[in-house]
Amino acid sequence: MKFIKAHGVPLAITIFAILMGVGGTIIGIGALVDPTTAIDFVEGADKMGTAWAGRNLGLGVAMLAAVLLRHAAGYAAAFAGAIWREFSDVLAGTLDGGSFNVVFALIFVLELVCLAICVRATLAQRQTDLA
Repeated sequence: MKFIKAHGVPLAITIFAILMGVGGTIIGIGALVDPTTAIDFVEGADKMGTAWAGRNLGLGVAMLAAVLLRHAAGYAAAFAGAIWREFSDVLAGTLDGGSFNVVFALIFVLELVCLAICVRATLAQRQTDLA
């Protein structure tokens, strides 16, 4: 897997990024084609479903681009965007009177860990480049 692994980014994070990228891209395209397939779709909110689709598609493509570019800084940027997506999903579900979404919360924590590792790898690479 050396052909796809970024320097300083563990293989597990690369695999997770690929899964998140492919999943976000597929879910985003599906909801763009039919906004009613968006998670927690509200009847009559087609524009909201389309916006949700674009958000997921954009972050999925960014995650796949980070993997293809094989640089820890790209991973860090993609995970930072994904963190805000998960945070807003957890917050919106809780504030709307719904139940706390444990799956989104676990993914949020996992993305925070991935972000920290990728930022650390980016800073280490930068020190190496400056030396």
